[in-house]
Amino acid sequence: MSSKPLLTLQELAGQNLLRNEALAIIALEDLPILFLPQLLKQAYDGNHCKVLRSIVSSWPFPRLPLGVLRKRTPYLETQLQVVLEEIDKLLIQKVCPRKYKLRVLDLRSVGQHYLDVWPGSMDDWLPKTTQADPCCSKTVLTHPLKVAVDLYLKDRGQSRLFSYLVQWSDRRKGLLQLYCNELQIWSPSHQNYRRLSQKVNLEHVETLGLHSSCSPSFLLNLAPYLRQMRNLRKLALSNIREENFVSPEKRRRIITRFTLQLLKLERLQKLHLDAVCFLEGHLDQLLGSVKTSLDDLAVTHCTLSVSEWNHLSEFPCVSQLQHLNLENVRLTGLSPEPLRVLLVKAGPTLVALDLEDCHLEESQLYAILPALSRCSRLTKFSFYGNQISMPAMKDLLHHTARLIHLRLELYPVPQDSYDYSGTPHMQRMQQCCDDLMNLLKTIREPGRVFFGTDRCDQCCNRYIYKKTIMCNCQRSY
Repeated sequence: MSSKPLLTLQELAGQNLLRNEALAIIALEDLPILFLPQLLKQAYDGNHCKVLRSIVSSWPFPRLPLGVLRKRTPYLETQLQVVLEEIDKLLIQKVCPRKYKLRVLDLRSVGQHYLDVWPGSMDDWLPKTTQADPCCSKTVLTHPLKVAVDLYLKDRGQSRLFSYLVQWSDRRKGLLQLYCNELQIWSPSHQNYRRLSQKVNLEHVETLGLHSSCSPSFLLNLAPYLRQMRNLRKLALSNIREENFVSPEKRRRIITRFTLQLLKLERLQKLHLDAVCFLEGHLDQLLGSVKTSLDDLAVTHCTLSVSEWNHLSEFPCVSQLQHLNLENVRLTGLSPEPLRVLLVKAGPTLVALDLEDCHLEESQLYAILPALSRCSRLTKFSFYGNQISMPAMKDLLHHTARLIHLRLELYPVPQDSYDYSGTPHMQRMQQCCDDLMNLLKTIREPGRVFFGTDRCDQCCNRYIYKKTIMCNCQRSY
């Protein structure tokens, strides 16, 4: 029996209409306008280009969320080109069709629905436009079309879509304006920033990601452009390392100039640092430069010094966290006090806590348990990869059992489940995990609860009890 979902009546009607493109085009005049978004999707998916042109040429809504329709297909496929060509024709017409009301062409593919054609919270970041005079019988384009796009630039080059949009805006100067909400750059270079600042108003960038650089001096080049991103809400740095030796003096100069720009980001809410070797030893300087209250802090795959760790909970920016991720930050041997204080401060607001592969010891766990049990809003708790015995695991579950909003719980398989060589023993594991699950059920109805082994030394995979298959490396019995 097929599991394919049944079509709605509107989808069936659209499917029937598109069987004859000529009749479909004639019928467009009499169709209710709320029928058009669904018909546009079907025409786009079915590559009915003539119908697509007709719908776009008289689009009666202020926004066209085109990015959602082409997110599963390559950039600049036939349908996308058809839509852009039709919009381009309308741009150069002094008088447009009476029904045509397009103000925002939205090419972003995330966080949208193709039926959501009205301006709303998802495009509040765009500058407002004065509406056309309702007394005028003809629609006259007197302001630029806003083209919203998320950009992903790789290998020191430009994406095909960005290149096309740049050429389009050059060809139609003053008739369209590019706006970028999310900007992700791999192998950042000065050329990337200069080209972007010439073609895109950086003031409207809300998410910036910089990845995979072996020349940290790019942080110096970034400074004047970061200054323009006044509305930046999320900054993510990943895999920032130095391929060649950088003197301590130059390192301090680069980091100081970069952190000075953070002082000016008055709307920053999320800071993600992943494998940023170049910045290690300067985390306290970085967090000290953030003057806003962060709701999301991720410091992952990093090595923290004793000083950095001890000062982590002291910064005002971490007092109202909703998400805290310390995955793969090895905490063995470090004092549990900074984490305890951080959980006390953020306890009333924290909804997600990730301590995966932190290698916490049992003494550290017991030190933070009282604070953890007071994180009353917690919905996700990840604790994989910490070496904890069966008695300590029972104590942990007694504390987390009080957190009634938990929906996802990821716990380590107790150390009692391993043999002397560190290989998981299936029978022991089954006994331990079943006992722990039964214990949790006696206190409250659990959500999604999983128990995972340590990562395999050879393939780095983790076996999840009753969920995944044990890797061949450890399947020795």
